[in-house]
Amino acid sequence: MPLDAVAAGTHEGAFIRATGVVTELRVTEYGTVLMISGNNTELPVFVAHTDAAEPLNYGDEIEVQGRVQVYNGRYELVSAGNIIKKAFSDNTSFVSQIAVRPEVYEGRRVRIVGYAGDVYTHVFYLCDASGNYCMRVMIGDALLSAVHKGDKIIAEGVFVYNPENMRYELNLLALRAIEDVLDEQKKDRGVI
Repeated sequence: MPLDAVAAGTHEGAFIRATGVVTELRVTEYGTVLMISGNNTELPVFVAHTDAAEPLNYGDEIEVQGRVQVYNGRYELVSAGNIIKKAFSDNTSFVSQIAVRPEVYEGRRVRIVGYAGDVYTHVFYLCDASGNYCMRVMIGDALLSAVHKGDKIIAEGVFVYNPENMRYELNLLALRAIEDVLDEQKKDRGVI
């Protein structure tokens, strides 16, 4: 089922199958809310915490099955995590994924998608879409001018625990705008 047809509301209550690219992921107290994109449409997908799912990353192309319903005036898909299948994976994580289990990522090189929060001289904060989770990012002078509050970016670096400040932070190695990454993924898949 094309995402634009689901978002139009012609299939409310129906159990459908759709494909899309993961563009947002928020962990809530009730479950995980994904935003998938396709056919110039974004559609929220809700997955309850009780449903086991393989980890999803930014840019993953997925096939999802679920029931169409209205939530807060917007159509969404309610799915079980065990019936979401990956067709393509980029291995870029979301801020909220790392916030839930930071010890899993400690000492590893990671790619994280988020929004630039407050920007300071040698530090900025990378946040999720809701602003509930923010990560401190150590940045060098050469990259600092590329960061503006509100920008959606992918930060790549080493995720470490800083015992002096008693917090986790990302030592930035590279920074990319979302638009550049999406264009590269489309080229890799032969879309453009």
